[in-house]
Amino acid sequence: MEPVGVSRIGKRFGKYEIVSLLGRGGMGEVYEARDVEKRRVVALKILIEQFSRDPDYRSRFTREAHAAAQLQEPHVIPIHDWGEIDGSLYIDMRMVRGTDLRKVLRSGPMPPDRVVHIVSQIASALDAAHADGLIHRDVKPENIIVTSDDFAYLLDFGIAEKTGDVRLTQAGMTVGSLAYMAPERLNNQPTTAAADVYSLACVLHEALTGQSPYATDSMQQLLTAHLYTPPPRPSAVNPRVPAFFDPVVERGMAKEPDDRYGSAGAFARAAGRASTGTPSPSQPFPTIDPYATQAAPHTLAPTGLQHTRVGTPTSTADSLVRPNVEPSRKKWVVPAVIAVSVAMLLAAGGIAIGMMVGQGSSPEPTAANPTLTRLPAPDRPAGSAPPSRSYPQTRPAGLPPTVPGVDANDESCESGIAYPGAGGQYSRSSRGTVETSCLFARNVLQAFREAGPPSSAPRTVYALGAVSCRSTGGRCSGDHFVMECATYGTDDWVTCTGGKNARVYIY
Repeated sequence: MEPVGVSRIGKRFGKYEIVSLLGRGGMGEVYEARDVEKRRVVALKILIEQFSRDPDYRSRFTREAHAAAQLQEPHVIPIHDWGEIDGSLYIDMRMVRGTDLRKVLRSGPMPPDRVVHIVSQIASALDAAHADGLIHRDVKPENIIVTSDDFAYLLDFGIAEKTGDVRLTQAGMTVGSLAYMAPERLNNQPTTAAADVYSLACVLHEALTGQSPYATDSMQQLLTAHLYTPPPRPSAVNPRVPAFFDPVVERGMAKEPDDRYGSAGAFARAAGRASTGTPSPSQPFPTIDPYATQAAPHTLAPTGLQHTRVGTPTSTADSLVRPNVEPSRKKWVVPAVIAVSVAMLLAAGGIAIGMMVGQGSSPEPTAANPTLTRLPAPDRPAGSAPPSRSYPQTRPAGLPPTVPGVDANDESCESGIAYPGAGGQYSRSSRGTVETSCLFARNVLQAFREAGPPSSAPRTVYALGAVSCRSTGGRCSGDHFVMECATYGTDDWVTCTGGKNARVYIY
């Protein structure tokens, strides 16, 4: 039997001649059609027949027409007409030729400046809707159309909610896309414009990294992540994303609506500043030279406490450990101070916490990788002082942006770790994040070399850390940390990422 959408092609629907099926989504099917009375080509959305008899779906479909028609904003597709023909509801819209953002992202992450350009346009559409008291509630890549010249449109106001309206959500059911849904909606709390800001921040993260913020196939894990897991950092997922985007996504995806940006436009402007490395006045952080002096790293905080990387724009709590910068929100002061204090106490006591920064004996070899052990550490003369915590401002050209200074074990490897008996390209490694230790950089280098002939081709390696991977929540294979290694752009080195915010450069 021919699908309903296909069966309409070449036939009449009232005054419309159906030309082709453009797609299906939500409650309706969208066709390219010709309005024979007005002699124009339109996009015609027809409510699917199985929903046409359901009062709730009819109400929602009609709401979409009214909601979109009242918005006079360039990035919302104009509505020409709507109504009912032979028992089927329809919406007549301007025909726009483009591709939805979901299909665009199938090719991988997008350049930050292009992402900001698209997100800013969608933010304009949302601000216009919010000014009319209209909340979209389903901002996601599928509902963003991008034309050939990168003009973006926000689609599908079918589940939009007007302030003061009777909610369409049925008992025990939340309407929308879970991957982009704000925590308050999962708790059945009042929905405000901040929910759309949260969803747009999720879209920003996905466009920058190629994956949704909380990538999981488990609905329960996804719900738990939205409610309790800290917002992810785009730069930790995609090393090519400037770290300045991290605090923007963090604030945009704050668990509490009041902690997010005050409008979608404010969020988009912050993203624009991040793409150019310009400090945000609403959430100040310095422009960081990645090769400049940084404070010494500390151990990872225990579960439940957020660790702060000194000197790196990671969160609003950063201002508590940098002089002359006021915290953006007072309610962060107590928990952030506690987190920093605990981290300092743990470091002072020599306690190993986390994947790669602990002290102690070498990890034991396993059957899966019997040769993966601690490589010899650089010798330090007896009685000598630990390496200095003041570092040069520049690095030699052609070398990776190694994190300078000592790790939590007071070990410095900024000059690189050499693989025994090897020379040439891909024979040395170095740390790429403060959480990464020299020990782990050695083990990743050894795993990389033992995985096959040194090459820039992408490969997955498995390396032991100071503790079992399973105790950290990182991506694991047994006790080993899973690291994805590849070159990026014109880099002369291989970047290995994975584990628990681990990054190792091999050059």
